Amino acid sequence: MNEGFRRPDPRILEFANISRGAKVQEGLFKVYQKEDAAYLELQPQHLGKPILCPIAVAKGAGMGGMTLNFDEQWVLLFKRAGEKVHLIRRNVHFKARAGTPTARAVDITYTDSVLMSLRIAAINQMNQGLLINLNDIFMTDFAELNLGAFDSSRSVWGKIKVFPRNIELEVQATYSSGRFGGGDSNIDSRGQTVVIHYGLAELPDGGYQPRVADDRVGYFVTAVKDFSSTSKDTAFVRYVNRWRLEPADQIDVKNGKLSVPKRSIKFYIEKTVPHEYRAAVQEGILEWNKAFEKIGFRNAIEVVQQRDDEDFDPEDMNYNTFRWITSDSAFAMGPSRANPLTGEILDADIIFDADLIRFWKQERQIFRQNGIEFESPSSILAMDMGFGLNHQLLNRRSINGDWNESPKRMSESQSLNRLRAIQQGVCQCGSHMKYELGMAALAQIQRELLPQPKEKAPGDKDKPKDKDKEKSDKEKADANKDKILDELIHQAIKAIVMHEVGHTLGLRHNFKGSTMLANDQLHDTKITHEKGLLGSVMDYAPVNLAPKGVKQGDYFTTTLGPYDFWAIEYAYKPLTGGTDGEVTELKKIASRGASEAGLDYGTDEDTFLTSDPLINRWDMGNDVMKFSQDRMLIAQELLKNLANQVVDEGEGYQRTRVAFNLLLNQYGNSSYLIAKYVGGEHAYRDHRGDPKGRDPLVPVNTTKQREALKFLQENIFTDKTFQYPPDLLRKLAVDRWSHWGADTDSTDFSVHNRVLSIQRMAMNQLLSVSALERIQNNSLKSEKDGKPLQISEVFRTITDGVWSDLPKGDKKATASSAIRRNLQREHLKKLSEIVLGEKSGGFGIMFFFSGGGSLPPDAKSLAFAHLKEINKRIEAALKDKPADADETTLAHLEECHDRIAKILNASMQIND
Repeated sequence: MNEGFRRPDPRILEFANISRGAKVQEGLFKVYQKEDAAYLELQPQHLGKPILCPIAVAKGAGMGGMTLNFDEQWVLLFKRAGEKVHLIRRNVHFKARAGTPTARAVDITYTDSVLMSLRIAAINQMNQGLLINLNDIFMTDFAELNLGAFDSSRSVWGKIKVFPRNIELEVQATYSSGRFGGGDSNIDSRGQTVVIHYGLAELPDGGYQPRVADDRVGYFVTAVKDFSSTSKDTAFVRYVNRWRLEPADQIDVKNGKLSVPKRSIKFYIEKTVPHEYRAAVQEGILEWNKAFEKIGFRNAIEVVQQRDDEDFDPEDMNYNTFRWITSDSAFAMGPSRANPLTGEILDADIIFDADLIRFWKQERQIFRQNGIEFESPSSILAMDMGFGLNHQLLNRRSINGDWNESPKRMSESQSLNRLRAIQQGVCQCGSHMKYELGMAALAQIQRELLPQPKEKAPGDKDKPKDKDKEKSDKEKADANKDKILDELIHQAIKAIVMHEVGHTLGLRHNFKGSTMLANDQLHDTKITHEKGLLGSVMDYAPVNLAPKGVKQGDYFTTTLGPYDFWAIEYAYKPLTGGTDGEVTELKKIASRGASEAGLDYGTDEDTFLTSDPLINRWDMGNDVMKFSQDRMLIAQELLKNLANQVVDEGEGYQRTRVAFNLLLNQYGNSSYLIAKYVGGEHAYRDHRGDPKGRDPLVPVNTTKQREALKFLQENIFTDKTFQYPPDLLRKLAVDRWSHWGADTDSTDFSVHNRVLSIQRMAMNQLLSVSALERIQNNSLKSEKDGKPLQISEVFRTITDGVWSDLPKGDKKATASSAIRRNLQREHLKKLSEIVLGEKSGGFGIMFFFSGGGSLPPDAKSLAFAHLKEINKRIEAALKDKPADADETTLAHLEECHDRIAKILNASMQIND
């Protein structure tokens, strides 16, 4: 044999076999598709080049349309390692100025992650291209859905499209034995097929100037630790996430000279959007052009309606889409993808779930998390705790649920999910909206749609009924009803679309935006049509219902607020003067937050890391307490004749239960929002030197705190508020269907438990460690003549309200109801926990875990004193029994007397 003869590399020969008859597409990479396999050709210039890898679920698992890794984009690269190709995920969190010793230290300290070692399937001898089998990467659970065991034998390629700057791949992935899998979306757990969309996209190369973020203006940020930073405080450098928007011509806003952008932000409304809602969607998207016109851009945002005969992949990064899906979850979201090195937004998709407008849907007010159910007395509280999030999306790395059901671990899980939701930009704007639409429908049915009987004048005789006129009146009422509900839904959809488009532009939530207007301005359309109802559409705004006697204004905001214009100016205004000049100008823009009305900002984490009663989801007006009180009054009004209002002739009574639940939730939401005033502290983000700058932490006005206490005493810690017509309670029917997808429920409805959950929530807030500790600390922050609230006032207010049926002074004892007795037992339980210490695993932690700290010793002393006082009053009541006292009331007082004695005795023994 000739020693100089060398056998050809078999992989060169294999290239001929693969390429022969294969479907070939050229673009960012060259892709060969043959039979069941797809091969990617890596030429020398591709190796080591960073590639962005977006992932989405296109269909199935109840997650169709979901973007998966928009919280932190995966930057991948291919690198040859001997006879293999390594697939590497770049660590983009750390950097230092190139060529410095610090840069070498960073390189030593932090490494990338090698995700896979791939076989070189073939070599193209013409250009030394290496062929790797994409099946080795994507015919696995590369997306980390964890829906069970990935079955490659039942998984196939869907679409593969190659473009100059990106490749779009779809895998029809089949999983088996999944514990979770979209519920009703999967017909059989032995095989769940999910269409997963992967992208491989070229990262932009230069030409983009990152913009530094500011904590006074709420944007999603790209954060990098730059160890070359000269900051006194941190090595983090934070860039706002924003689109590359550059003017094509000179801008002169003062003289009205605007410019179209070199490349506009273009949204495609998918053909899945129902025809009747397309106008509202388009209006909501284009409304943001008003903010861009203020800084010199004309038509910064464009809208294109997808034709019925037009086909494109919404997951393709070349298209920003508005998608209409049917996941049965009632939500909307607006994720966007940004370059993790610069913050430049590369694409965005808005998702709107059709179930959102099905606001009379029969369902329980229950939120689920990791298999745990939590029936919340307040939907706002539940959201603040992290319930109601899409946990299948958030927990996809631990979808099988490794949390046990102890309250402590559940609280940790809630906090983890809440933090992850904040990082990922998960939005719950739509999930509560159907309840608001239900409230609006209830209000309008009662106030405007039903013909009201006219009062008869003295001497008038009853006239025979004119059936034709009655029919005509009903037809007019029905037509008016449809018109108002159509307008409601139109305004609601436009408001949600504006909110979600704001997210795609980079904006975070602003839960202080709803406090811009005084409460008496909310229905003045001269104001709301010009300024909007809200300081920012990035708040979660409830339906704007007029109190009784006030003419109804806008139901939802119809335009952007001042904060939205300001935020767009900060991120998108073209600035000159180089990096230093830009930073100076940005600080000047951000400093206006304290001095201009409507620019206050508070976001997701502020709802649980601060105690500001003005930073909330689903509130309205600068006096949140007044808003809450009005909502309770509206609920009381709507309870009258409820069944006849919501159920038409010939229908079942199931809707009555939905409406009753809806109105009970108003009591819970209102008591929760009002309780936040007690021990509350306003939080501001102003910087030193800002015009009209405020201190970061300012205690809530003490008069307002005492007003909140008084209201809770008179309206929540009582049984008078919760009296319901017996004929209404007899009509709380449930669905009687029993089939797949039906939510069968017991006919039992425990009014007592629901009422107690509302009362317990308010009591737990007022007597929580964090609230009592803040009350004491806030007294140190008050001026000398400020007369700060004392924790003794909190104890006194609750005791006087809960035990108002007991004798005190000249007042005689009165008979008590089951609602009051339940509340009294709950009060004793809470005082016992304060005196003796809460049992490990107690559920108090579930309600408010936003502070920490330790219980003030004075609280224990006061709890001890109040137990003694209550016991003496019980003794007096038993001695001088009220004439109408029944056996149950007496038994209850005897039991409370014995329980208090044991608590006091146990406390003394523990102290000894």
